[in-house]
Amino acid sequence: MSGLPKGIEEMYENWESNKKKVEEKDEVAKKEGLLVGRYIKEPIADGFAVYEIIRENKKSVRIRVVTGIGDDWILPMWGEEATVNKDYATLNIQRRDAMKALFNK
Repeated sequence: MSGLPKGIEEMYENWESNKKKVEEKDEVAKKEGLLVGRYIKEPIADGFAVYEIIRENKKSVRIRVVTGIGDDWILPMWGEEATVNKDYATLNIQRRDAMKALFNK
């Protein structure tokens, strides 16, 4: 990122560091077979809203928006924290995992 003004470069470095932490937490939860700690992504405008699963219930999961990783989009229908259908969250994660596997080949 050299050549950028110092404040901008630091901002990008912080975003990358925060994103890496979210992805590492996601991988740990995946290896342990847990939904709590995984994240879901929802397209919005020119990017994505990212939500971490913070609690698992029988048929739903509680999610909280992840900030500090870029645009920090928040879906109007979910706000900063929401409860969503567990099957929906699971499918979202499975699609993301499948895309990652496809592009890592």
